[in-house]
Amino acid sequence: MPGSSLWLTPPPTHPLHAVITKLIEATLPAHFPDESPRPPSFSPHLTLTSGVDPSTYGDQPQEWLDSIPFPAASKVAVRFESVKSQDVYYRRCYIKCGFDGAKDVAAIARARGVEGEDEVGPKTQAWLSEWKQAFGPHVSLM
Repeated sequence: MPGSSLWLTPPPTHPLHAVITKLIEATLPAHFPDESPRPPSFSPHLTLTSGVDPSTYGDQPQEWLDSIPFPAASKVAVRFESVKSQDVYYRRCYIKCGFDGAKDVAAIARARGVEGEDEVGPKTQAWLSEWKQAFGPHVSLM
């Protein structure tokens, strides 16, 4: 989907940041040296939504992000469920995450970034249902 994506990332000081980064950049590539195409390096993240048209935030992306009423960090509890793999490029190896811990932050990101809703409305609710069924929250590892 064209456009920008919004990611939920562990802070660089959080222990998981270093662990997941090592998995992405060193451990998994070493175990799969013949993987083609070679997996790119990327920051550890859970994609909240994609397809955000750059005109949504214009030349003030931080100001736009700051205007989104994201839930407090204490209300976002991403729980790892299992490691999975699929024959989809960015889901060749990933950590499946619990839906309930990520849904509120993903919902407001989608509402504001893609659906044009100030609050989570019917379009975002429909997307949440589709997202959950399609693949839901996950952390790509390769």
